[in-house]
Amino acid sequence: MEVENQNHRTSPMTSKKRLNALPPPPLKVLARHLDVDTITIEWLAGDGSDRCYYRLSSPQLIRTYVLMQLSSLDAKLLAENGYEWIIIGKILSQEGVRVPRTVATIPDYSALIIEDYGDTMLESRVQSHLQSNEQPSVIDLYKKVFPIIKTMLEIKNDNKSPWTKRSFDKDRFVWEMNFFYQNFLKPVANIDLSLQQQNDFKKESEDLSSYLATHSNYFVHRDLHSRNLMLQEGNVAMIDFQDARLGPASYDIVSLCFDSYVPLNQSFRIDLIKEFMAEMPSEIKQSLKSSWKPMLLQRQMKALGSFGYLSIVKQRGNYLTYLQPAMETLDETVFDSRWPFLSGQLIQIINKNLG
Repeated sequence: MEVENQNHRTSPMTSKKRLNALPPPPLKVLARHLDVDTITIEWLAGDGSDRCYYRLSSPQLIRTYVLMQLSSLDAKLLAENGYEWIIIGKILSQEGVRVPRTVATIPDYSALIIEDYGDTMLESRVQSHLQSNEQPSVIDLYKKVFPIIKTMLEIKNDNKSPWTKRSFDKDRFVWEMNFFYQNFLKPVANIDLSLQQQNDFKKESEDLSSYLATHSNYFVHRDLHSRNLMLQEGNVAMIDFQDARLGPASYDIVSLCFDSYVPLNQSFRIDLIKEFMAEMPSEIKQSLKSSWKPMLLQRQMKALGSFGYLSIVKQRGNYLTYLQPAMETLDETVFDSRWPFLSGQLIQIINKNLG
């Protein structure tokens, strides 16, 4: 069997291969799993995940595939036949959500071969429409995603599936607020809180987390933004869903509509979320109305922490360029008298320090 050398060509989704990237299996192994004689592999740019992605192609194949290279716990779970990407992907597919199908598992090399949905992310399509001043088309793009979120919110909790075993409970939300504190306030914004401010941060973080945890009754993707939604032939496919869990009904729609990767103005973002709420059944609509603003506050603070962590600790690129778009969403919309320090004073301090 003849196998071509590895080839890291440039394509819309490729970029300079990151340091310490996980190596793929030998090409002969990949060729065997795809039942071809020759195979070509190229690095694909990912986002903040530790997983690595490669595109596989061959003259003998009518389509390309994606290699998902796993590490640590993911690799262990795959070897034990319990990798949650596969399990949750099947659940979503059964509900009619387009997700990549698993083509082959290669546990000896901690890898999966999955369907390839191309290079067109929702992010790039939205950017293109905005540059062309095609605002109605942007609305139409987001409306393609709304049914996906609605479907996920209606998935029943069977108390057996992996997503039902973990939740955005109070402890998880508090952990994320502390993550923001540790990875953003000092290292990025150069903020030293006074003792009183630290106490306010702790108390209000717990209050906000407790409130949001009472709404954690729904299937949520956990990281639904414009880089995890792929467009192909007019359809939307969802990726990176392995961490799905119980969470507030507002979690995914807030993550999508207030995504820092796309330069939408605040009024447009709010109109989007209101349009989504109008299409929801009454029970879900009520939860959305009650929780979306607190969810926005918490979600964006976690995002700020992630931008600091990925840029400074993980050195995955300059995610600090997304600080301003994130901060622009933390305006008077999120102010709440139940947590005035977090939703008011702290945002003012951050804006002042970031200049």
